[in-house]
Amino acid sequence: LLPWIGLIYTPVLREGLNVALKTHYWLFAIALMPLLLSRIEAPDPGIKGKPDLIIKMFLLGLVLNSTVAILQFLGLIPLKRGLPIGLLGGDSAHIPFSLFLISGILISSFYFLKARPWKVRLMYAFFMVQFFITMSFIGARSGYMALILLSPLIVYNIIGRRHFFWILLGCIIIISLLFLSPTVQSRVSKIKDDLLQYKQGNVNTSIGLRLHMWEIALTEIKRNPLIGIGTAGFLESWERNKKDPSLPFFIHGNPHNSFIYVTVSFGIFGLFSFCWLLLIMLRKGWKERGSSLGFAVLTFTMVFITGSFVDTPLLSIAAAHAFSLFAGIAGALDVS
Repeated sequence: LLPWIGLIYTPVLREGLNVALKTHYWLFAIALMPLLLSRIEAPDPGIKGKPDLIIKMFLLGLVLNSTVAILQFLGLIPLKRGLPIGLLGGDSAHIPFSLFLISGILISSFYFLKARPWKVRLMYAFFMVQFFITMSFIGARSGYMALILLSPLIVYNIIGRRHFFWILLGCIIIISLLFLSPTVQSRVSKIKDDLLQYKQGNVNTSIGLRLHMWEIALTEIKRNPLIGIGTAGFLESWERNKKDPSLPFFIHGNPHNSFIYVTVSFGIFGLFSFCWLLLIMLRKGWKERGSSLGFAVLTFTMVFITGSFVDTPLLSIAAAHAFSLFAGIAGALDVS
C-alpha cells in the first residue's frame, strides 16, 4: 500500500505511478499462501509430502539461468545487456542474479545435508558448484559480500556438524576460491580506486555515486522524516541536488539501498513497515529452520537484507517477485 499512498504527495506522479503499478507482484504472495497450506495440511500423503515443490522449482529455474549465463560467459550465446546474466532482464540485473545464486547455494546446501541417496546429494553438490562458478564471473560485489557473510552456514550444512575449526577452514577455502577469479579480483580492487576518486572529488564511480546518493537521501530524510517525499520522489531530489548534470539519471529514483529508499520515500512509517516484514520473515524462517520451506525463507531473507545495504532489490522486478513469493511462503509457515 505504501507506494500507492506515496502517490498523494510525490513530486513525480508519472514515475511514482510506474512504481506503484509494479506492486501487483504481491498478489503472488496472497495466492501462494493457501496453495502451500493446502499442501502442508493435505490428507493425501502424495501431496502432503511435497510442500517444498516451489523451492525446488526455484532451484531448477536458477540452474537453467545459470547454465545460460555460463554459455554466455563462454561466448557460445550472446550476452544480455552486455553481461552474462542468463535470461534476466532489466538494469543492473547481475545484482539480483547474484543474490539468487547465493540463495541457491544456501538452499542446495540444506538439501545436501538432508538428502540420503548419494545420487541426490551429488546433484545438490553439483548445483552448489555451478552457482558458485556463475557467481565468480558476473561481477556483483553485493553477492560476494553475502557469500562471505553467510559462508559459515553453507559450510555447516556441507560438513553436517558444528565444529569451529572445520567451519572456519571451509569458509577460508570458499573465500580463497572466490578470489581466484580475475573478475572478483578486479571488482574488489575497484572499490579502493572508487574511494580514492571520491576523496578527490569524482563521484561518478560505482561507489562514489552510492555515497553521493546516500548523502542527498539522508538530507531529504532529515527534512521529511515522518512520511518521506513520496513514491519515486528521490528521482526529483537526485536530479535537483546532484550538482553535476553529467551524472546518470536513475529510473524510479533508486538510491541503491533499500532501507534508505523506503525511508526517503515513505518516512519512518515506511522504514518501520519494511523492517517489520523482514523481522516476521526471519522469525518464521528461524522457527521452521529444520524444514526446507523455513530454511529457504530464513536464508533468502538474510541474503535480501545483505543485498539491501548496497542496492535496492525492492525496485528490481526479478528480486521483488522473488521477495513476494518468499513472503508468501513465510505466511504459510506455522509459528505456533
